[in-house]
Amino acid sequence: MGVSKLSGALRIGLGVSLVVFVLAAGFLQRSPWILPFLGAGFTAAYLFGKLRLWRVARNSGKLKRYWLQLPADFAVQLILVSVLYLVGFGLHALTSGEADAAPFAPGDAIWPLAIGAVASILGVYVDRIEGKPSSYFPAWMSSKDNSPGESSGDDIRLLPEPVNLQSFFNAPADTVSATEHEAAAWADAYSALTEGLSEDDITRAEARLGRALPDLLIALYRQQNGGSVAGLCIPLPGHAAPTRYDEVILPFGGYNDLVPAESLRTVWDTVTDYADPASPEDAAQFPDGAKAMIVLAQWYRETLFLDYNQPGAPRVGYTDFDRYDTDGNRDAITWWKDFETFFAALRHYEPA
Repeated sequence: MGVSKLSGALRIGLGVSLVVFVLAAGFLQRSPWILPFLGAGFTAAYLFGKLRLWRVARNSGKLKRYWLQLPADFAVQLILVSVLYLVGFGLHALTSGEADAAPFAPGDAIWPLAIGAVASILGVYVDRIEGKPSSYFPAWMSSKDNSPGESSGDDIRLLPEPVNLQSFFNAPADTVSATEHEAAAWADAYSALTEGLSEDDITRAEARLGRALPDLLIALYRQQNGGSVAGLCIPLPGHAAPTRYDEVILPFGGYNDLVPAESLRTVWDTVTDYADPASPEDAAQFPDGAKAMIVLAQWYRETLFLDYNQPGAPRVGYTDFDRYDTDGNRDAITWWKDFETFFAALRHYEPA
């Protein structure tokens, strides 16, 4: 998807606003003890603008590297705000002839953190509408740095138990490693478990969509109304016993979640979040038959969906709507003839 006019304007506006805020703090000669709080606010805004990287790091077993990067992130942001603060402070001294910093006040801690929180929320939104990064990890994080015999971080292990209604949202406890438990706990901070749907809830959802949902999908929604699912993958053709992430499909994306029933939308609806169907320039963004495709999971434009463009039960498709080959052709769709076939192909996995 990349940078759009909206996301570009938001990023520029956010950056300018943060710079102006720090310059103003210096110009008003607030206490220099405000700087650590400004650094924390800037760091939060920076990190939440890259939330997708944390998600991928967690799913691929490289989360530890991102935790180790935090002190460096804070140090860089602290240096940045210190320079901006001194510029503002110096401007005031030049224009007024006074250089007298105010004593530290409670607001000097509250306002920087509040601004950081607002910037974090906006950063998450901008990151979501821009799409996937060209690389999941910075170059320095992509190199091999494991000791002999240690996992590379790109390896996975399939669990032996089959996926069923009970284990779809939670993998079998006796087969899940400590790493998987840690990852699940981290994900739960962003996606709380919900109760299952009633028959009336399901009827309302189907009436709103104008489509009958597959029986097995309805059974899942009766267990839990979407949200975080277990670590689930589907081996790619030719990889009956995959051991790496590039040998499987992760149909529920980097967020490992199923869209709640009340939030189910068509592929067409999701594209209108950033493209205008009336604009000739945006026409190519809307896939053929998009109005009859219901999104079950979407990580940026990697989409798992039900396709109602043919008679009978909807088939299940998975593709990246933002990926094209060198000839400009849209990425091929992986199909399963119905939701039951798709469900039967799912396997539990964990980082090896």
